Amino acid sequence: MKAKATLGSGLRRRSREATGTAAVAASASWLALVAATALGVADVQRVRAEVSADPSDLGTTQSTADGEYRLIVQSYASDGVVDGVPAAHARPKASVQRSVTPDDLARGIAVDVVDLDASEDPTRVIVAWVERGPADLEFDALRARPSRDAYVGVARADGTSGRAEAHVVLTRRMG
Repeated sequence: MKAKATLGSGLRRRSREATGTAAVAASASWLALVAATALGVADVQRVRAEVSADPSDLGTTQSTADGEYRLIVQSYASDGVVDGVPAAHARPKASVQRSVTPDDLARGIAVDVVDLDASEDPTRVIVAWVERGPADLEFDALRARPSRDAYVGVARADGTSGRAEAHVVLTRRMG
């Protein structure tokens, strides 16, 4: 009988651990779930960035024939952004890119940025920018930096427990 009680309590403990891991991971995304279960990554941080811009601010110099833009959203440690742009030495903790239109930017776009190692510095700064062209950069734009004709916005990510939010308005032109 004692063996059954031990086995049962072990299953309950393991079940609670698995449930906790799955709950944290599910709150982020499928990538967080994979990281938490398959890779053993425990410190997953998801930032939901709401990015918007006034299409008239983009001007005609930015437009392409089909109105396609590349939106890049990156997450940095708090000391990685200086004067609203990534510092020269800073490496993004996470990055995502997607194709957008001026209408998308006017409505606002929700983008999830998933950082698989949030243990170093839980405070994050979100840098987002839009530039002409399709979302075709390598490594999901992890190496990208704002171009001279990009419109940039910055916001601090607020939140806890693996989830945070940032509202970024693209207002500043780089060049």
